[in-house]
Amino acid sequence: MLLILKFLAMALMWYIAPVAAGYIAEQLLKEKRKRNLHRYLMGNMILFALFFLIAQIAIFYKLTLSVLTRIWMIVVALVLLIAIVMMIRNRKEIRLLPDTSEMKNIILAVIAILVLSAFSVVCVPADTDDYTVQSVLTMYTTDTLYVYSPTSGRTQMLSVEKELLDEMAGSPVDAYYAVCVEICRINPAKFIHLVIPFFVFPIYFCIYAAWADCLFQKDTKKKYLFMTVIWLLYITPLFMDKAFYYGIFQHGWNGQTLFFLGVLPWTVLQLLGEEKETRCFNEFGQIFMILTYAAVALSGQLMYRKGFFIVTFVWVSVVIMAGIMRWKNDSSI
Repeated sequence: MLLILKFLAMALMWYIAPVAAGYIAEQLLKEKRKRNLHRYLMGNMILFALFFLIAQIAIFYKLTLSVLTRIWMIVVALVLLIAIVMMIRNRKEIRLLPDTSEMKNIILAVIAILVLSAFSVVCVPADTDDYTVQSVLTMYTTDTLYVYSPTSGRTQMLSVEKELLDEMAGSPVDAYYAVCVEICRINPAKFIHLVIPFFVFPIYFCIYAAWADCLFQKDTKKKYLFMTVIWLLYITPLFMDKAFYYGIFQHGWNGQTLFFLGVLPWTVLQLLGEEKETRCFNEFGQIFMILTYAAVALSGQLMYRKGFFIVTFVWVSVVIMAGIMRWKNDSSI
């Protein structure tokens, strides 16, 4: 029974809360999203951005992990409560049950996500170069936030160790996992290697599904082919002696992997636009696009120490290009 309650708590945090956050943003900004998939992804970026800001404040004031956990639980509860109130107010506009074709796609997507997650857990050994488990374990056992070295467990550190710890505190994705461990009270190693894949793989899957929707619209066969090729490409490094990037199956929870294979592709998709027509210059000044930039930039920083810079660089480059094209021939990108 306790195990079921722990899973439900994590499901609320990883599955339900992102959809709720995306729905709130949609309602407040009057930006209608066609599918829950887009609400889920946008909501994830908003929640990641909020956690980054809260975690930075907690780290600056040297708050404990348990305090950060309580704050985050309150934030998630407020998001769910606000979404419920909005849904009650707009209940006439909400379609509770998807149509048959949409339900079929949802079932296939769930099966695919479960297979990919299980493959990551069962068939792929954990990479010993990844220190996520040590970092989460250190914070969980000491009830601190980036105070002790995850490799030595000491507060008295060499300058190199101190610099590494400061970099980790600047991109506190490990603290997000530590909060999850604090909530469900699961062994950090088991949580990272056995549980987290079932929560991060839906993010990867939905991002590439959104790309498939953008590229192929209603051509279902090409969408399936695109998704198959994408995941076959990510499986390929497993059969190589050395991978040239953090593998999505070896450590999909790693912040660097989440940024380059998750947040960044989602950022590019938002810049291009999810419809047939690409974004024009005026759209980048809309409140929803400004919120999107803030969400993905802060989410990127949560995952990777240069995430904010990279997202900002890509975003500004596209905006400048759109401005030049408008000045040249009054067209979109």
